[in-house]
Amino acid sequence: RRCACNMPCARVLLLLLAVAHCHQLTPSVRPFGRVAPVRVRLSPLAIASDAESTAFEARREAAVASGLDEDATSLGSVVRREGELVVLEPPVGCEPADGSLVAFADGGVGAVLFCRVGLAFATQLSGPAAVLGEAASRGAGNLTLPLPAPDEAWAGEMSVRSLLATAGGGGGAVFEERVPQARRGPIGKPLHTGVTAVDALAPIGRGQSMLLLAPETLPSASGSAALASRMLSGAAQFAPEVKRVIVTTAEGAEAARRSEWGDGSRLLVAESDAELIVAAQAACSMAQRAGGDALVVVDDLAPLLRLWRAAVRVGEELGRVVRPEEEGSMLRGFYSCLTERAHRRLGGESVTLLLLQPSPSVRASGAAASDAFALGDFEAACFSQRALGRLRALEAKGIALTPPVLEKLGIPAPGSGHPRADGGRAAGAHVEELTSLVDGHIELSEPLAAAGRSPPIDPTQSLTRIGVGSTKLRPTASSAAMRAVTRALRLELASAADPVACEPAQRIRADACISVLQQPDTTPVSLGEQVALLSAATDGLLDEAVHTRDAAATDQLLRDLLAAVSAAAPELLPKVSRSGELTEAQAAELRGHTREFLAREEGQTG
Repeated sequence: RRCACNMPCARVLLLLLAVAHCHQLTPSVRPFGRVAPVRVRLSPLAIASDAESTAFEARREAAVASGLDEDATSLGSVVRREGELVVLEPPVGCEPADGSLVAFADGGVGAVLFCRVGLAFATQLSGPAAVLGEAASRGAGNLTLPLPAPDEAWAGEMSVRSLLATAGGGGGAVFEERVPQARRGPIGKPLHTGVTAVDALAPIGRGQSMLLLAPETLPSASGSAALASRMLSGAAQFAPEVKRVIVTTAEGAEAARRSEWGDGSRLLVAESDAELIVAAQAACSMAQRAGGDALVVVDDLAPLLRLWRAAVRVGEELGRVVRPEEEGSMLRGFYSCLTERAHRRLGGESVTLLLLQPSPSVRASGAAASDAFALGDFEAACFSQRALGRLRALEAKGIALTPPVLEKLGIPAPGSGHPRADGGRAAGAHVEELTSLVDGHIELSEPLAAAGRSPPIDPTQSLTRIGVGSTKLRPTASSAAMRAVTRALRLELASAADPVACEPAQRIRADACISVLQQPDTTPVSLGEQVALLSAATDGLLDEAVHTRDAAATDQLLRDLLAAVSAAAPELLPKVSRSGELTEAQAAELRGHTREFLAREEGQTG
């Protein structure tokens, strides 16, 4: 039946009860013959439909009838095995916290990784494999591992599987409480990476979270792992005091061992999806207890998405269906358990997160790949009318709809599964939710990689949100010197992105800026050197020089410029690097040396 507001009466009643925090009291006999009230909590997130409301009411009545208390140890029983996940159905209102230990009736031990729609998803740590119907209860405390003490040498490799074999035997808590807002301080110091495009377009402040997005179809040298390695090298060179913890797989660990930044880094190696969740949380806990500044890198978030999708599948099979808007909210809650571990405390200590996440490709794969597409392919895939209009105009001019043409237009290919193509919004929902949670994101582009950009960072899709939109807080993820030379950078690049409205002078200025951001050499660049090049580009001093040279000659020109400035003023660039400041006098001196060098170059070429 429905009431005047056209909502099911049962759902209205349950929502009112949940909002009002009403509790039903029923006598329950406890040990030693004492009688105590029972309090049952209601969870409005479980209400999604009439059928779900009925099931929720039935579970609530069963909980009341059985006399379950909020602090009861029961976690129900095993209702499903899904790969690594052991799925439990705890009593209503008694969902365990992430990291809670689980004791199975037959002697096994597990740990809860996350909860969703009233179900607890755990991983088994030891003992006989849990079977369907096996009872489970709360173990003694939360998951702890023998993590290294803050005063131990901050280096070495640790197998998460080996650590889990000793779980519960003492040590540090893995799923620690997030630092409350009252104990957090504003981010005020940059973490210099030595990658000019990162430090200029999407700077990382100590204590912030940064998401690195890249399609898996990118060449390995242009992918997210390669860029993260370059950023780690820069951090190791320019900020050696920052402790580094890298969460990786066995393949990633091999690459780390060969890297320059591997020495002095702590590696946590995960061999499964469930282990990666534990490893990411353990890394944050290690960093939080280390004191000072720490950087945590999780080199692949794909395992988290696989586990979440498995949880969604189990929930649907068990009748726990939710609305799309509720699914988005729960997905944000799932990811926020990791993203909110990034923080800067009032005392100055910080935990910085760099998270690598695969993003949808704009290219078709497998049988859908083609050298050229027909307009009907896009119409059948239900592309937007705006995209179809642009494609019709190209077809009318006799231009073939080839993958390179589509990439220049920013239109995904049919069969790519991209959210803006035939994949639909759901294909990119997890990336959208993650992006909404972090303090900044960097996106690597397939078309830019194909055009030879290194690193292929898309300026239109990469930014840092620290301080943005506030009249009181200045953006402090970057240094004052970097802010002084990049005020017009994003505008210059955006102006040249529109080939129709872009003036020739704007295109020339943008090419100069792009040449400075181009960094094929993986050697980290100091802040002073970055400031010198960016100042020359944004001031327009490089316009003519870059316009008349090819890529190789431009790269050599910029190297010679830095050498000339260092020779003319040996202490200028190192002083900027150390202080993070660029005074008006220093800026004027820098422009003077740049003009002198370019004048000599012009005289020699003339």
